[in-house]
Amino acid sequence: MTADDIFEAVFAAGSILNEDDREASEALEIAIRLLEARRNGQIPDGCMDAVEYLAEECGLYPYVNLNNFGHLTQSVIEAHAIKLDEKVYLHAKQMKVLLWLLAGDNVILSAPTSFGKSLLVDAFLAQKRPHVVVMILPTIALIDEARRRLAKNFRDSYRIITTVTEVYNEAQPTIFILTQERFLQREDNVRISLLFVDEFYKLDPGRDDGRYETLNLAVYRALPKARQVFMAGPHIRNIDLGPNWTGSFRFSQTNYRTVTVNVVDRSAKKEKLQTFLADLRGVGEQNSLVFTAVPGSAQNLMGDIIEAGINYPSELGAKLGDWIAENYHRDWQIGRGAANGIAVHHGRLPRSLGQLFVRMFDDGHLKLLICTSTLIEGVNTSAANVFIYDKKINKTDFDFFSFANIRGRVGRMMRHFVGNAYLYHEPPAEIETRVDVPVLSDPGSSTDFIVMNVDRAELSAAGKERQDRLPAESGLPREILQKHGVLGVELLSEVYSRIIVELRQRPNDYLWTGFPDREQRKALASLVLHIAHTRRDTPGLHSPGQIGWAWSQLGAIRTFSGYLRWFARHFGKDGDPSSGVDTAFQFLQACEFIFPRSIAAIEALVAHAVPDAKIAYGPFIVSLENWYRPVWMKQIDEAGIPIPLAERLRKHIGDVADKDAAIAAIRALDFDALPEFGEIDRFIIDQALMAA
Repeated sequence: MTADDIFEAVFAAGSILNEDDREASEALEIAIRLLEARRNGQIPDGCMDAVEYLAEECGLYPYVNLNNFGHLTQSVIEAHAIKLDEKVYLHAKQMKVLLWLLAGDNVILSAPTSFGKSLLVDAFLAQKRPHVVVMILPTIALIDEARRRLAKNFRDSYRIITTVTEVYNEAQPTIFILTQERFLQREDNVRISLLFVDEFYKLDPGRDDGRYETLNLAVYRALPKARQVFMAGPHIRNIDLGPNWTGSFRFSQTNYRTVTVNVVDRSAKKEKLQTFLADLRGVGEQNSLVFTAVPGSAQNLMGDIIEAGINYPSELGAKLGDWIAENYHRDWQIGRGAANGIAVHHGRLPRSLGQLFVRMFDDGHLKLLICTSTLIEGVNTSAANVFIYDKKINKTDFDFFSFANIRGRVGRMMRHFVGNAYLYHEPPAEIETRVDVPVLSDPGSSTDFIVMNVDRAELSAAGKERQDRLPAESGLPREILQKHGVLGVELLSEVYSRIIVELRQRPNDYLWTGFPDREQRKALASLVLHIAHTRRDTPGLHSPGQIGWAWSQLGAIRTFSGYLRWFARHFGKDGDPSSGVDTAFQFLQACEFIFPRSIAAIEALVAHAVPDAKIAYGPFIVSLENWYRPVWMKQIDEAGIPIPLAERLRKHIGDVADKDAAIAAIRALDFDALPEFGEIDRFIIDQALMAA
């Protein structure tokens, strides 16, 4: 670029800023693109100061060099500094929101993906040191990202709790990082200093997200305990909290951003796959995300990429591929992808592997990350490009809101000022997005589950009438509808009727304690499968006999890799063991949540039908949730140490009490004296311990 180009652009941006404030989109766009040009060596030396001054004028303080300014401007920039593990600078709009929070305001912030909403939480913690922080996040991937970030900055001053089973000590400053389901499962009597709800748009029933009911109830239960509330998410124009909410919120909608995006529209091309492969070759070694609809399409696309000869080999990637083959299954395609510098990330993937892939992607060891919405929604990565290959999330076309969220994954402050988003379908029309929070705005007209869980005094006359009518119509007590109504009142009533019939015919199938025998497993699996199919959940296996058999083998087979080999051998499609491993993880994911939720409801229904019977399904439920492994083993899998590795570590650390004890014991091991743990073992352990 010539000096004339630079000063013409700076003049245009300055003219806009004179008429507007620092949020002027056009001025920000110019400043960010000039910063990218500077990073690429396209700015003449004599123009560097002009670019720097424009960035400062736009409030982009993280991007400027303090020494290039006079004392007055340096003082302004320093006023935006905070001390975490290192000194960082907030941009102007971040500081404005932080000052509201420090003043004690409740804040709802709608801002683009690149705004830096998470950093605001860190800054607030560093300045205010609240005693108890509750963060409600929508995905496990986001929990992992938040845990690692906060552990880095606050591990010495806060206990960080991310699971249902970790014990809370009220005397110790604590940060809870939980999904809405985990928050509802915990029964801590805690006064919340700061409640943070991320991706708050998911409260709206119109988002077509089946988890909105539990998020509404989590917020409903948390709000009265919270001294201060901060909600954040992108692309929202308005939020309806209803007349019953007595608190006051600052709602701030801003388009301020720190990166910008080039949109490359390929929707007119007929050969989508070939066009995509050509585009992928065109970006070379740059880190790229590829968005696909479902886990199956992610892995199929990975196969297409490798077959086309596109790969990013590295020594670490090759060794990781071998490690996955040895520790999980030799024919699992995930290992083949890693060996070619390509990772897949979706909800069925073991959590430790998903975390490892994201870290290796950010560090440049893996160049391509093919993902579904589990990674797209909120997790920060360092992608220079995002390829939006599919236009669906699961089986539903994404709307403009989801499209903007996906597109916003590209670029990262200080690394990629300008990113590229490649589209292979027509983008959805832009719309104004409004969020309704039914549990606050009009709970009486909401779902049965929400109606049954709202305090009677907060319901309208019609809502109170529904709360009275639902138990009578369903034949079920209020307690069951409150606790298990997320399955649907009609479905619960139907299952109860079926249980009544089966109790007359085969009472022993349901009247048991501890662990079921073969016939009891099959009877239980039949009901669980009916619930899953009615709710369109995906349990992996689709016959009661298969599910009961897979449950029993999960407890009987000694090693995790052995279980995967057994599962792939019996349930792989058309003799394809890799598909069998994928199905195994789909089944195991159901064991963590779908099955336990249904079994707990069935237990409550049986107990209601036979009040004097001695039944206790709890031990079986806990075993399923933990894949018949010790609780600490599942906990450290979520902390980054895979179960196959944990099984080998168990020989050296024994059966410890919990995650903290396991991490401490692993930290104390002398791996130089343990040659059975190889390079990748050590690499994975080191990565996990750094964030523990």
